[in-house]
Amino acid sequence: MSKAELVIADGDAEARDFKSELKRIENENDVQKLMAQLHKCLTLTVENMVKVGAIVRRLDEMELDLSSLGIPNVALFRRIAHGGMLPEVFVNLSGTPRIMRKVSCLPIPDQRAIVKGTSLKVMLRGGDHMLIAVADMTDGQASQVFARDHIRSDSQQSAWLHENEQRAEMKKAKPPEVMVDKRRHGITIGDVFLSADDLVKLLGQLAKK
Repeated sequence: MSKAELVIADGDAEARDFKSELKRIENENDVQKLMAQLHKCLTLTVENMVKVGAIVRRLDEMELDLSSLGIPNVALFRRIAHGGMLPEVFVNLSGTPRIMRKVSCLPIPDQRAIVKGTSLKVMLRGGDHMLIAVADMTDGQASQVFARDHIRSDSQQSAWLHENEQRAEMKKAKPPEVMVDKRRHGITIGDVFLSADDLVKLLGQLAKK
């Protein structure tokens, strides 16, 4: 058997083993065995994240320009490699990339609590709050809870809500911007365009008694 034929044969064996494993899982009724297998798969995923981080770090040391390779999440893998981000954060929150990036900038103890499933306070107007797991937060709630490098306290969240309400009110109260549109020979008031002819007609109505 040639070397190429041997590789194909090995690949076929791996495919058969993988399909056999999936079939076994489909017919498994022992919850403990399934949970153990799940934990093993997640552990392997975490280990892979650590390996990827180590590879990225080594390639950086070899001064290879990784930006030209188009590798996604390189910055996060660097953080993992240098101990600034737990690989479990990547595994648990990769489905919500914006929230994952916010959590990746937190101190390690906070990251560790989050990947364990600890729910965090999300303050509401009036001083009430909800306890929400980070994976279940909306982008807006995550922006409220997480500052650049720490979890906001209750008072900081309340201040954040107040400031955002003030910004929204100012935006509503702000008069629409008036711009001269030379290309179309008229003006825009907010999102509305008025031609020069329209303006003449309106001004003519003002002149009428």
